[in-house]
Amino acid sequence: MLRDKTFKVVPVVFSLLLALCFAGCGSSSGDVDDDFIVATTEEQGAREEVLKLLFTETVYNTITKESRTNKACRESNREQLLPEEVWELANGEWYYTYDNLIAGMAKMEDFGTESADENINKLEIAAFLANIAQETGTGVGLDPVYGGPGCFIQEGAGASRDSCVYGGCVNTPGYDTADMCNEAGGYKCPAGDLGWCGRGPHQLSWGVNYLAFGEAMSVESDYKDDPDLLTTHPDIGIAGSVWFWGRAEKSAEFPPDIPFKPSAHNVILGKWTPTEADVTCGRTTANLGVVTNIINGGIECGPGASADGLANAAKRVTFFNNIAALMGVTVPDGFATDCATQQNFAACPSYKPSPSNPTIRCGANWTEANAKCGTYCINDTHCSNGEKCFSGLNKDICPAE
Repeated sequence: MLRDKTFKVVPVVFSLLLALCFAGCGSSSGDVDDDFIVATTEEQGAREEVLKLLFTETVYNTITKESRTNKACRESNREQLLPEEVWELANGEWYYTYDNLIAGMAKMEDFGTESADENINKLEIAAFLANIAQETGTGVGLDPVYGGPGCFIQEGAGASRDSCVYGGCVNTPGYDTADMCNEAGGYKCPAGDLGWCGRGPHQLSWGVNYLAFGEAMSVESDYKDDPDLLTTHPDIGIAGSVWFWGRAEKSAEFPPDIPFKPSAHNVILGKWTPTEADVTCGRTTANLGVVTNIINGGIECGPGASADGLANAAKRVTFFNNIAALMGVTVPDGFATDCATQQNFAACPSYKPSPSNPTIRCGANWTEANAKCGTYCINDTHCSNGEKCFSGLNKDICPAE
């Protein structure tokens, strides 16, 4: 009887809290291109209470059973970066704690609370957790059911901290091109320098993303200048992944109001509609596969993906289905699918190239492309007759639009 009474009360409490959150949690105006923005301190408190009802500590304890206290879930460079008091702790005991995850989720307006439908909000949280399981979890080896989310913090558990492949190195100008990075040998920054490898639950990568996240948090270039802040401060690292989840990626090749990739948040909330090009690319409906495509499409999606990549995309679906079931989520038909039949956004964009950027055109070679006003392109798929797509071309060769 006590369980029945409790069950009846919870939806009422949730409804009241959600109503308060809509009134004061900065719910978006409905512009599908808006990125997440930081909630005020007051809003964060209200959002935490709602999120705790949607994602309970009981669920957290179940899905992190294999990672929460697992001593293998530690960074290889922890003694270099972290205070001594956490050296012997699993990351789930100080970084990925329940309170830290809730606080990180609450940091950004609208995550897990925008919909008036509790099921949609829980669907979003389950999808977010499933992707954490794949990105930084223990994986199927230790937890084939939930993936043990919240195991590692950095890409390679710290081994990739000095990698220069994600936009160069923090303190060494000139390492901002792939060629120079390669010439350095082993794709590593100079001794003592560091790069923008993946950090946090969803592995925020690339210097441009660290900069954009810092600007969203009103600290400007702090995270780009010191990316380790995402490793040493759980509130920053987790918030960075939530921010990325809500970010619609823009590109210079598209008009400024058109995203190159939608945000995972908008896909799940039903605020993304496939274009004709998306349908041609196999992205026919909003589902978990599109979310995977946004996060790691170049490796896990479509005909260009490796067998391992396709397997990893399938694991995300497995983890999602099991976490969603544990949370009592009703999964919409067709949502729990991978991206095996979808081309990734880079290989097959949602929109035709914009003639507003004529510096990227087709040609038999760079010299020929630079000398003629050929077809505007983003990649080779937009070119015909054996031509390829070249960038950095003289735009003056083309008539003004």
